[in-house]
Amino acid sequence: MGVYAVTGGSHGIGAKTVELLKKEGHEVINIDLLKGDITADLVTLEGRQKVIDELHPEGLDGLILSAAVSGACGSLTKIISLNYFGAVSVIKGTYDLLEKKHGSCVAVSSNVISQGIARMDIADLLNNCGDDEHKIRNVVSSLDASDLSVGNSIYAAAKYALARWVRRHSASYAANGVRINAISPGWVKTNMMATILD
Repeated sequence: MGVYAVTGGSHGIGAKTVELLKKEGHEVINIDLLKGDITADLVTLEGRQKVIDELHPEGLDGLILSAAVSGACGSLTKIISLNYFGAVSVIKGTYDLLEKKHGSCVAVSSNVISQGIARMDIADLLNNCGDDEHKIRNVVSSLDASDLSVGNSIYAAAKYALARWVRRHSASYAANGVRINAISPGWVKTNMMATILD
């Protein structure tokens, strides 16, 4: 059996993923802000580093990145920092662990990226200036966080940029035995989607 790490494994898609992996007999490390095997805030640099430091030094068979907040969370900077920077940082930081076992990585994007609501200027900033989180947080903090359409456009931009980042890196990762892919699920009835579904 394998060793898998799941971000956002206490709720929604992440929780179901943890349940299914455990049912198959795998060892699963739940990385979550609350009730995780590794409790960490992936919005912060310190939280991301904590995850990287505490994961299995022997390697990972799989990494699933499902931690996210919706466009209705009320904080545009949190959307950017968790949904994009948190995911990308954990992928980069665990690359060596995945390489040890020729593991696989799945980043959860969203089918909202196909709906044309993403702020493409923000997605482009993320992909082309992605090492300057502070700068990008400053740009989005000037937008109206109380407007749900703005929140949704930033959510879509972050998920679009994540899918694009995975696509850009998948060939070089694969050359070293690490498969990486993004999935874009449709609407799933989870707590995160409750506001929109209602």
